[in-house]
Amino acid sequence: MEKEPYKMKSNFAACVILYHPKKEDIANISTYSTKVEKVYIFDNTEGKSNENLFLGIKNASYFWDGENKGLSIRLNAACQKAIGDKFDFLLTMDQDSSFLEENIDCYFKDILNFENKQTVAIYGLEYDKEYLPVKKDQVTFEKKDHLITSASVMNLKLFSIIGGFDENLFIDGVDIDYCYAAMAKDLDNIQFKNNYFKHSLGEPVRKGSVTSFYLLKKNVRIHSAIRVYYMKRNMLYLEEKYGSLFPEFIQKQKKVYQRHIKRCIKYSDTFIKVVKLRNQAISDYKNKKMGKIVL
Repeated sequence: MEKEPYKMKSNFAACVILYHPKKEDIANISTYSTKVEKVYIFDNTEGKSNENLFLGIKNASYFWDGENKGLSIRLNAACQKAIGDKFDFLLTMDQDSSFLEENIDCYFKDILNFENKQTVAIYGLEYDKEYLPVKKDQVTFEKKDHLITSASVMNLKLFSIIGGFDENLFIDGVDIDYCYAAMAKDLDNIQFKNNYFKHSLGEPVRKGSVTSFYLLKKNVRIHSAIRVYYMKRNMLYLEEKYGSLFPEFIQKQKKVYQRHIKRCIKYSDTFIKVVKLRNQAISDYKNKKMGKIVL
């Protein structure tokens, strides 16, 4: 007999990690807050609390200490709190990600009905920048080498076995590391196909490149110089940590990061800063300077 997920919503908690949240981020949280028993809100905003923004979310617990501690430390804290509160699963969300109700209903139902749950570290969905309805009659799944943090559901019974999130990684590669650590324990990362959440990896901007003297413009997605730093340094770290275990996955991910970094150098208005921080990333990695960048 098929389980009804919201008779069992006590199995699920959610967490979201914020950075300078906006009012529309509250609306995003409301798309899943009623589907879980508790929402842990960790705010990385420096200097001021935003607790007043979330008073309307009755099942929320808000945490703020005035520091930006990145993702891995906050995700570990959220998992520990959810484990302490006796939850089986934790939904991890970005502040700009959201669900259609039927999609999250189907998602949780499929998790609860999934065979061999004891071997699944993380579940995830496909994503799109628009709201796409779930194709209920076509939901399948496949094993993935990694899933992005947003809209992943963690099997908390396996958290301590995997070893938690690596706090050497401030941002970037945090999700990749956890998934690789799970695979190293012969555990699976499962993505449901034909079910979606709303998420975008940044909006394209119309930019010219340094090679065209910024005259020829095209739509590109680029990252800040600081983000380039973390991409470069953390990829070197992941390569050292998992290169012998998962050489094909590491090489594939290296190519993804290399394309991102090359595009950022080419299209950034401050490409000299981007190059400088890329070089600092290499130096810091060699000198075992991990965690938050020190400028």
